[in-house]
Amino acid sequence: MLEGIAFKFISQSESSLNGLSYGLTVVGAVIGAFLIRSKTEMARAPYFAYSALIVFLASAAQFVWLQTFPAMAGGYLWLLVLTSVAAALISGFTLCSIAKARSRDAYGHARLAALAFIPVANFWLLLTPSKNRELSSGASTPSLVTGPIGVVTGFVLLAAAAGVTGFFKQQMRQLGEQSQVDPAAQQAGVEFAIRSNGLKGALKIMAEQAGTPIKVDDRTTLARIDAEGTQLRRTIVFDVEGATMTDDMRQKGINLLCANPPSAPLFRAGATIREVYVERSGREIGSITITPQECGF
Repeated sequence: MLEGIAFKFISQSESSLNGLSYGLTVVGAVIGAFLIRSKTEMARAPYFAYSALIVFLASAAQFVWLQTFPAMAGGYLWLLVLTSVAAALISGFTLCSIAKARSRDAYGHARLAALAFIPVANFWLLLTPSKNRELSSGASTPSLVTGPIGVVTGFVLLAAAAGVTGFFKQQMRQLGEQSQVDPAAQQAGVEFAIRSNGLKGALKIMAEQAGTPIKVDDRTTLARIDAEGTQLRRTIVFDVEGATMTDDMRQKGINLLCANPPSAPLFRAGATIREVYVERSGREIGSITITPQECGF
């Protein structure tokens, strides 16, 4: 169940995930609004520095997703999702805490702390001077986050957060490219899909996300992939005329699929794979159906 929820979570688009992350941050802030009873006040520089620190830590928390494929293979993808959700909630809770302190310092009450979660309007909360300049320069505040030094600290942390995010996106792109060519990563993805959705559901997802047509070589194209129950049907087009299906071609196709690591979890789960070969004109050349037994499962 947890793995199924985790799979649905990571299957969303990037914009949906960003929206969900923002929503969870707001939920954390709402929790903080009810639970935080402190009457602390915070001046502009410390607020800016601590806000930048929250952004930096939230950016660093993204690195758990670099363990996506090991987590899928190990059955603990739900733990990565839980970590991501917790990071968003904690970020919102912590930001609410310092925003309430900043609002009390700037306006004498905490009611405008919500500005911290509204784009552009948050600058109003950040830049409004302290009502009582003497009280706002509290001695308990670390010197690294006060005055001009605090402003510099904030900008350094924001720059670091931007660098961390850029590096993370680069690593995720490389991970995505690796998943397209690394048999171990592909096998882990198939195993996870079967665990999360069952064999029929996994085959359906594979068919929907195949991204066909896929050019195999100069004369061969994987035209489409369809799922029918526990059978995966692959239609392969040869850019030739007058081709025939020989026993050698048939055996070669069986050997290739049996030796293909991503196919192993499918066969273990009881799937069959049918490959239909057609000419460019649409005439069927022949077909092969590979069962788990033929591959030793």
